[in-house]
Amino acid sequence: MKTNCFKNWKAVCSFAIGITTTAVAWAASDDRDLLSHLVMKLDKLHRVTDTPHPMADSTAQFCDLTFNGNIHEGVGDTAYCHVYVTQVGKDQMLSGTGKYPLGTVIVKSKLKSETSKAAMLYTVMRKMSEGFDNEHGNWEYSILDGPSKRVLASGKIDSCIACHSEYSNSDYVTRAYMKEKPNTTR
Repeated sequence: MKTNCFKNWKAVCSFAIGITTTAVAWAASDDRDLLSHLVMKLDKLHRVTDTPHPMADSTAQFCDLTFNGNIHEGVGDTAYCHVYVTQVGKDQMLSGTGKYPLGTVIVKSKLKSETSKAAMLYTVMRKMSEGFDNEHGNWEYSILDGPSKRVLASGKIDSCIACHSEYSNSDYVTRAYMKEKPNTTR
């Protein structure tokens, strides 16, 4: 029994090290196949949303390449999302403090409805090396098609930067989908 437990622990550690190493190596590369691969393996990342989070119409629109510039809050059907983070950035995501480490990847899976199982679209933030875009926290933004997981756009996407710029205090991560911790002081 003890031997099997050790073997399982060893396998878990090896897998975790592999995912972290891949994420950090990917942050230094320009390989879009790794991004598609990571999105296909969301179950290996830490999901920070317990339930699908309702997105503001403007957020849902700006995260879509087909956006036509016409936003009317409350007019369309509400889109929802789940948000995931790689292990290397989990502490910063949960605490809301500090700079995210190189290699952090945050994935937002955009859902058509609260009960949808498949994503319509994925938006991804990837923490890059110093010098990539110092003015905006060195984040690379990517948009992937939901069904195919194909990268549709990647880089310094203006609509992403415009939305995330107001969140410089949390290293450009919105965290609107994070549940507030209850106030236990009276």
